[in-house]
Amino acid sequence: MPRKKKTRPKKTRIPGIMQIDSGKFLVRVRKTDKRTGRRRKIERMVETFPKAVALQEKLKAGDTLGGRRTRERFGDYAERWIELRASRLAPSTKQTYVTNLARAVEAFGSFYLDGLQPSDVRSWQARCVGKFGAVTLNNWLRLLRQVLDDAVADGILKSNPAKAIKALPEGRTGGRRGTALSLEEFRRFLGVVERMAGSGELSGDLGRLVVVLAWTGLRIGEGLALKWTDLVEGEVYVRRSVWRGIEKSTKTGEIRRVAVVEPVAVALSEQRRWLVATQHPGLASALVFPADRSHALGGARRRGGEVSWYRAPSCLQKPLRKIAAAARAPEVSPHSLRRTFENLTRLAGVDGMVRRAVAGWRSEEVQGIYAGVGREEREAAGAAMLRLVEEDGK
Repeated sequence: MPRKKKTRPKKTRIPGIMQIDSGKFLVRVRKTDKRTGRRRKIERMVETFPKAVALQEKLKAGDTLGGRRTRERFGDYAERWIELRASRLAPSTKQTYVTNLARAVEAFGSFYLDGLQPSDVRSWQARCVGKFGAVTLNNWLRLLRQVLDDAVADGILKSNPAKAIKALPEGRTGGRRGTALSLEEFRRFLGVVERMAGSGELSGDLGRLVVVLAWTGLRIGEGLALKWTDLVEGEVYVRRSVWRGIEKSTKTGEIRRVAVVEPVAVALSEQRRWLVATQHPGLASALVFPADRSHALGGARRRGGEVSWYRAPSCLQKPLRKIAAAARAPEVSPHSLRRTFENLTRLAGVDGMVRRAVAGWRSEEVQGIYAGVGREEREAAGAAMLRLVEEDGK
């Protein structure tokens, strides 16, 4: 059976309007998409020639799709935005910002700023769901909101299209990082640390580091950045952290204080005696837990000769795995000890505001770093946890 031959649309007296076989009229118009600045072809079908003429005039109205176009694209604005903030950000925060912002630039870099719509952000979020976790996507969205807030302040946008998009529900943190030890598990855990450090199964200084983290709730970077000058009148002043061998401020940018309870005092005293007795080459760094000589020199070779005595957070991965297995406890990370500290001080009856001040938690309800908590309350928090753990469980 012979194929039916297709006929081309017939031109009319008006360019851009053509008649097709069915008697209908095809309207073609090219316009500039204000989001990307690119030319785009629009085609519509109508029943009569007068309707075609009216539609063509309507589609041609305005220079661009959706309104006027701006000269600045999102990618250019985002690059300038991060450059202006780079000097004020900690190295770890800067890298996080650059990485997260790169995702938004990948999606919207060619869009003009005033062309970005809530539907564009919503579509981007929907495309990424399933490929990335909710926490990751929410971090991208939060940073995009920050950038576009500044675009509003600069008068480029009338409103922030990213604020119309809801963050995704986040589940509880999973894996080792989301684990907290129960009271009984914590007791067994500490017992194993003492036994393994005493028998040589665990490096003594790493065992003491674990003890300090467990009883203070310090973040791993804060513990590794701890210096002897931070120990003042029975308290630990948490002044700094470390990231990839680079000293930086704490996560909140504030200094907080934690009481030194007896297990921490003993561990710190033993650590000091060990550093002096062995004439540890990292003594000059004033770090409480300096890296051993081979790791420090190995890092110096990678950094082009700069010696850093900061340990890497990975130094506790294998020890914690061994300790947890021997204690018949869930596998944990250094952050698990921080979660455990929060849970046990809560079980010990420590006031919520005091817990936030000691651990450095931030919330929308309480501003700053909870400076209203006095030393007596911090000491009471440490003592309460100590009493809870040392009870015989009867």
